[in-house]
Formats: sequence, C-alpha cells, structure tokens
Amino acid sequence: MSKLKQGTFITFEGGEGIGKSTQCQMLYEYLKSQNIPVILTREVGGTNVAEKIREILVHTDLLPMSELLQAMAARYDHMVKKIIPALQAGNIVICDRFIDSTACYQGLELENGIELVYNLHKDLMPPLMPDLTFFIDVESSIAIERVNSRNMSNKFDVRGLDFYNKIYDCFKGLSKKFPERIVTIKASDLNPEQVYELIKKHLNLI
Repeated sequence: MSKLKQGTFITFEGGEGIGKSTQCQMLYEYLKSQNIPVILTREVGGTNVAEKIREILVHTDLLPMSELLQAMAARYDHMVKKIIPALQAGNIVICDRFIDSTACYQGLELENGIELVYNLHKDLMPPLMPDLTFFIDVESSIAIERVNSRNMSNKFDVRGLDFYNKIYDCFKGLSKKFPERIVTIKASDLNPEQVYELIKKHLNLI
C-alpha cells in the first residue's frame, strides 16, 4: 500500500549537482499520470515574491544574517500562499529544497546557526514541517564535477570543494538528527532512473 496520502508534504534535499530537481520532476510526473492531485514547487521560490527574493539570494553577496532572514521571508510567503493551501485542498506537495537547505546553506554561516534556523521556523512560520524528506546522497567530488559541466551557475555553484564538503557533511548530520523524517538515498553510483526506483520503492509505489 502506498505511503502517500492526500495532503502529504514531501521535500527533496542535498547539495548542488546531485540530481535532486530531476527526482522531484520524475515523481511529480508519475503522480500526475496516476491522476493523483500533486503540485511541484521549490525553495527559495514558489511564489512571485519568493522568486524575486531568490534572484537576490543566488546572485548577490549578502551578510549571513541578511541572507537567512530573506530566505525565511521567502518561505513564509511560499508557505502561506502556496504550500498550505495546496495541502489543505488534498494535494501532495513536492518541494525542491525546504528548511534543511536553509540550515545548511545559511545556518552554517552563523554561530549556532543551524539551531537558529529551526528555532526561527518554529517561532515565525506556520506550524508545518515535511512529512517526508529525501536526502539525495552524492559525494562532493562527483557533485562538483557535474556542476562544472553545466552552463548555468549561481554563487553556490561556483564555490570550491571545501564548500561542497561542508554542505554535504551538514546534510549527512541532519539525516542522523532527524531519522524519522529524512530518508537517505545513496546515489553516487546510480543513474537517475535507479535513484527514482529507490524513491518509488520507499513510497510503496512499486
């Protein structure tokens, strides 16, 4: 029996170049083909306001706290205007990045920043966390090679291996901290179809 129920909130997490967005799209297309109500969205982004904030975040050098607060402002707009209404209407919501990315990308730049991110979410955001998170686990050396082969880039893409390692270690740590929510998909040696089969298997879709 599928683990997916109406109003399930699923997020995909991990560093750059891991194929996360591809997996979001594949799951979305499959659920749509099965006539299951589903929406696909992303962070930072998902609404007009949040997408404008995204442009600032990914292309502008900001002070760490400024970056975190802008990410949180974008999330509030996204949650209130899109995610929560979709869940309340019975949709499955698939989100490409959410709070764990904020913890790793913005929280790591601040003292006790990871704890701060989750506390801010608890105190300022509507009371919602993902029901399930897939961490696409791809080794940093492979991820950075993939990123270097693509034409598009933002300020996170072009940082060096040390940055990729730091982000990778952060997501690994979060997967151990929240094992009831985060499912790790070891994907370094797998193609997208193989990764997707593991995701479907976990969701009891096959």
